[in-house]
Amino acid sequence: MAYARGGPRPGVVGGPARLLRWSGLRSSLRNRLLATFVALVVVVGTGTLFAIERTLASDLTASLDSRLTQQAREAAGWLSNAEHLNHLAPRLGAVTGTRITIIGADGVVLGDSVESSAVGQPAGEAWEVSRAQRGEIGHAIRTLRSDEPPQYLVAVPADFGMVIRLAVPLGDVIDTRARMRNRLLVGFGSGFVGCLVLGWIFIRALTRPLQAMTRTAEKLTRGDYDVPPPLQSAGELGVLARAMSRMANEIKARVGELTEQRDLLSVVFGSLVEGVVLVGRDSRVALVNDAARPLIGGGSELPERLRPLVTRALAGEQADEELELVGRAVRASARPLGDPGAIVVLYDVTRLRALEAVRREFLSNAAHELRTPVTAISGYAETLLGGGVDAETSQEFLTTIHRNAQRIAALVADLLVLDTLEGRAEVVGRRTPIALTDVVGDAARTARGVTPAAQIDVAVADGIAVLATRDGLDHIVQNLIDNAIKYGSGTPVTVTAEQIDRRVRLAVADRGPGIPAGHEDRIFERFYRLDAGRSRDRGGSGLGLAIVKSQSEAIGGRVWVESAAPGARFVVELDAA
Repeated sequence: MAYARGGPRPGVVGGPARLLRWSGLRSSLRNRLLATFVALVVVVGTGTLFAIERTLASDLTASLDSRLTQQAREAAGWLSNAEHLNHLAPRLGAVTGTRITIIGADGVVLGDSVESSAVGQPAGEAWEVSRAQRGEIGHAIRTLRSDEPPQYLVAVPADFGMVIRLAVPLGDVIDTRARMRNRLLVGFGSGFVGCLVLGWIFIRALTRPLQAMTRTAEKLTRGDYDVPPPLQSAGELGVLARAMSRMANEIKARVGELTEQRDLLSVVFGSLVEGVVLVGRDSRVALVNDAARPLIGGGSELPERLRPLVTRALAGEQADEELELVGRAVRASARPLGDPGAIVVLYDVTRLRALEAVRREFLSNAAHELRTPVTAISGYAETLLGGGVDAETSQEFLTTIHRNAQRIAALVADLLVLDTLEGRAEVVGRRTPIALTDVVGDAARTARGVTPAAQIDVAVADGIAVLATRDGLDHIVQNLIDNAIKYGSGTPVTVTAEQIDRRVRLAVADRGPGIPAGHEDRIFERFYRLDAGRSRDRGGSGLGLAIVKSQSEAIGGRVWVESAAPGARFVVELDAA
């Protein structure tokens, strides 16, 4: 099972392009505000500049019109008493600084301050003259001659139906308006630059807390909760920045607590001896610990044997069943979890069932081993108690009873040795260097005393010693030699030893029928016999090789059997002294 922790905290990676994109995201608000401010200044400034320019131009034109109208009225007052109007027009033009044209009631030019040749000529179709002839003041802008610039014309009525018209070139007005417009543009440009600088400063001060909050939010989305302290900014933005900083610290604390709890649950979940499987509502495996993975195959699909239990658990029921998964005996318990789905706990009871089988087999074997001698003792004892038996028969009965009692005593003694080795290993004792020749020699002499006809060949060098306990090594060697004599069918028994690096191998071989293939491991089990009838006839408790295995492991060694072709060779490997 794996949980993802907080993970690394990434920086800005991906090259300059990503860095530019990241910077653009950070400054986008500032740019938008600045662009909006610039657009607003440009629109308002342009509109204001246009309105001012138009107003000033209109005022300039109105002032010019008022001046010309006043001058034309004053000049009209001179016409009633004047003679020689063609001479009066140039003098009035010089005084007013304008071009003055005097037109009679019949529309003929009576005097002109600029073009004397026009005197006596008709004035032609002139809109401003027509209005003046009707008693109104006429205004017009047009050219009087093709080689002149446009003129501003004002015509007013005079006595005797005459009209006096003043004209000034519009070039002066246009130049004045251009100078005024340029000054306005210069002023607007200066004001725009000043507004731009002030706006940038204001927007920068306004967006700094927002940018800081944006960076904080970006770090939070990456799982980095170490945020810098907030900027000391007043107003709502400062309050918001400080609140976000406190929120980040609070999230960091909460995430730290959740991470610790998750890691603790991960360790506990992964360390459970029982297999635990969390199944979603879709009957697929959502979570599985290490103990359960070998039992269900490690995939996302449930084994078919578990599906009925999970279906019942998803329906809200509790289900328990003992079944077989991947060759193991498993007790499965399924419980509903509500919306998340269901949980299945798997108990591997393979070893428990094997131990139960061993216990039953042991009790059966022990009862079988005890039944024959107990039956013999009971039968002969009842016969003796009944009387009527002669002395020779009584002696034979008593000998049989004694032999079977010794058999029971040997069986009990061997069981006690196994109990000592497997149940209380600490009583085995401390290992010391022991010469192998002494132990093998004593065991060979003991075996010859019991079986005088036994042929035992010992080939063990004097210098070979092992780390063991004397009692334990005596049990090992004696049981192996006795076993080879009993089951070797009278063939010679050979005992050899060799040292390989820091280990010593002791081998006991015979030339009998050997061990059939497939029984090499089982012959070290308690009460296991290849031929139960023949083995009991030869005597023994059926525990000798079990004692050899347990005693070898207790003193740091191991034992195995090999085919000697013919016969069998039992090899014990121990630490060299």
